[in-house]
Amino acid sequence: MAAYNMLRSGRDTVRLSRVSMDAVSQINDYTGKGIEYIERIGSLAKDRAVIENEYSSKMRALIKKHGIRPKGQETELMNSVSFIRGYYDFVAGLQPIAAQHEIIAENLKTNVIPFAMQKIAEYKQAKKQLEADNANLQKHMTNVISDMNKSLKEYSKQFKEAEAAMLKYAKAEKNMEISRLELEKTKNNYQVRLGSLEESKQSYAVMTTKANEEQAIHYDKKLPQLLENYRRLHTNRILDTVEILNKCVEAESSVHPIIGSCHNDMRKDIEKIDPVKDGNLVVENLKSGHPRPLPFIFEDMGNPKTFLAGSGAGSIETIDSTFKKGTLMSKKEGKIIARKQSMHQKFFGSGSNDKKDTGDYGTLPPQQRARKLQGKIGDLEKEKERAVQSREGVIKMQMAYRENPKLGNPVDCDAQIAQYGREIDALCADIQKYRIQLDDVNAQLNVGGLTANSINGSDTPPSIRSVSSASSGVTSRVNTINDSHRNGGGARRGSFSGSNGGSDVDPCVTNGHGKDELYEECAPPVLGEAIAQFAFDGSQDGTIRMDPNEKLWLIEKDEGDGWTRVRKENNSADGFVPSSYLKTTWYK
Repeated sequence: MAAYNMLRSGRDTVRLSRVSMDAVSQINDYTGKGIEYIERIGSLAKDRAVIENEYSSKMRALIKKHGIRPKGQETELMNSVSFIRGYYDFVAGLQPIAAQHEIIAENLKTNVIPFAMQKIAEYKQAKKQLEADNANLQKHMTNVISDMNKSLKEYSKQFKEAEAAMLKYAKAEKNMEISRLELEKTKNNYQVRLGSLEESKQSYAVMTTKANEEQAIHYDKKLPQLLENYRRLHTNRILDTVEILNKCVEAESSVHPIIGSCHNDMRKDIEKIDPVKDGNLVVENLKSGHPRPLPFIFEDMGNPKTFLAGSGAGSIETIDSTFKKGTLMSKKEGKIIARKQSMHQKFFGSGSNDKKDTGDYGTLPPQQRARKLQGKIGDLEKEKERAVQSREGVIKMQMAYRENPKLGNPVDCDAQIAQYGREIDALCADIQKYRIQLDDVNAQLNVGGLTANSINGSDTPPSIRSVSSASSGVTSRVNTINDSHRNGGGARRGSFSGSNGGSDVDPCVTNGHGKDELYEECAPPVLGEAIAQFAFDGSQDGTIRMDPNEKLWLIEKDEGDGWTRVRKENNSADGFVPSSYLKTTWYK
């Protein structure tokens, strides 16, 4: 029983050692998982740096795409209105923000990722060392316990042999038939076994004492020290994890003041947008300055009964053929009256030979032309001033050469002075030419009821024509031609009103023989149909109003001037509209 208790005590010691080893193994696994989280933070910082670099590059591409002014919009007006300047200032303000995101990526690469990699390597090495220390402790303790168990087995073996020898000696001593020699031999064997038992007992006692001492040292000093090293490793690892996370935050928060400053600058640029000033600027730059057209003249065609009363019944066929063909044949003279000019010819002439050259910027409306001329004069004045200053510099250099011939030959400056003089004379001539044109335009504006103060006193730059309605250049053409039409072509219509003031009906036009002949323009044939894409007010003479999606008949094609003659679908009116406002379908 005593031997069994001793064996159980040895097994308990081994089991406790295994429990301790398992606990340390769990701590070691936990340490490895903690290091894995540092690796995850480092991987996160790497991926974040890549994303920040991609964001910065894509932001720069976006700025390049939306920060370039579209072709055809580089006008002085578009560069002057505040909302466009505000937009481009806003886009430009994104540039430093993109740069700050690049700095975030650089901070992550410089401050976070190397630090994380360094700590990961350190903690992996420390974990490996602690694993080795724990293995050595467990191995040493296992060896001590193993030696104790071996001595215990030897002691148990000697005990059993001594016990058997004692029983044999006791039986032999009671047996009267055994010889004295055999009894003495049994006794000697028993005494030898007792000696071996005592030696094994002493050896076991020594090993047990040693095992107890080593176990005490293991659990009281070595194992607590190992656990303390693990605890210190965990504490430092967690502190370094916190520091790495703070570095990640600092990499971004360090640029927040700069980004905030960029946002403030962008807000200031946005606050500079002035809608009232922009509206006034657009109106001032895009108004044409055309004089107001003359009032419309009522043209009385007379009474058709006069023609019927003078022609008789036999002329009905002639009248019908006249209406169809658009011409009239005089019976007596055989003279053909040509069809009167079309609406297109009445407004714009029959060809390009009647175009009038109005000088520089002649295609612009008066007020816009005046602004262009003023800008041109200002540029020429600056060039003249530069030429004058250059000539004065050459003159001073020539004077210095004359005072000190060693510096240079004064004669060499004469050609350059003469060249500057010719340039100044040419610039003066151009300035005078443009001033004369400007005076003419100002005179037109004064005649039209406008003052030049709206131009001269304006601080707005010149601008191009508006394309949101009918071309202002065409408007000028129409007004000019309308005036000549009222003075010239309108006289033809005036000839239809007779000179007999007392008559209550207007007589028709008569030839030299007293035969009344009447000319009427027949309705032009329909050449196609069109759908209005935009609204047009038709405020000019010879044009008609149209609404979006309104269906119209095409009766004359565009002859290259941008106008097409159309007729209402109900045949109530016809006139010219901008060709670009129509979606046309021509009949074949």
